[in-house]
Amino acid sequence: MSDLHYGQTMSEAFRMVSGGAAYTATLNFDPDMVILNNLTTWTGTAGGFPRNFWFKDQTTAAHAFQQVVTDTAAGASFNFADLATNGFTTANTSGGVATSQCTISAITQADPCNITHSAFTFQTNQLVRITDLGPVGDATDRGMDELEGKRYRVVVVDATHITLKDPITGEAIDSSAYVAYVSGGRLTLESHSLALNYPQVSPYSDTSPYNPNAFSYDPITYRMTLGSTIMGTDGDVMLLQSFKYGNFVDLGDIG
Repeated sequence: MSDLHYGQTMSEAFRMVSGGAAYTATLNFDPDMVILNNLTTWTGTAGGFPRNFWFKDQTTAAHAFQQVVTDTAAGASFNFADLATNGFTTANTSGGVATSQCTISAITQADPCNITHSAFTFQTNQLVRITDLGPVGDATDRGMDELEGKRYRVVVVDATHITLKDPITGEAIDSSAYVAYVSGGRLTLESHSLALNYPQVSPYSDTSPYNPNAFSYDPITYRMTLGSTIMGTDGDVMLLQSFKYGNFVDLGDIG
């Protein structure tokens, strides 16, 4: 996987003093690798855990492990141990783009244009952008080229159907002569607020003048819980390092 900016690696670090218990850290991006260093036990006695590693999307047996001091000559010899419990746990909040979009499974050539989509709670008059239609480099055109990349207001029909109207004039979109739908497509909310005009739409009040709710967006908060197994003892100095790869390619079996 890669971050939003292809080829741009992200990294950050946090220094803290352990309280001897699990701690949930808030990060500034979704990490591909996390390293927790215990600077106090780095040159400690045998059995200490100076470094703890976590890798995203790896198998359970390989996603996290610890570097262990294995001899009494402090920090001279190390080994690795599987980190099975109370190690790293992703604790991200819900939200973000995934909660603002759904996939399309059918579009009619009709007046008004009717779209069948995966279950999603739209409200009439919300603004959406339609993507992933038309020529996208596939062997077969996905159809409905005329809708690709454009903004519309929606009219809710039911939990999986909407019709489209012009975002400015409010006129229903007539897709009768559009390229026939083939497959694919995505609906993405452009805002969580409704049209700033009448008629009033629930959950808005019908007071005058019309006062819509403020724009809102629910981003994901990226968090990682550092368990008691890796947080050392009370007073240990810890250094948390988080990394996001600019690009990640799985080359498979190269043998």
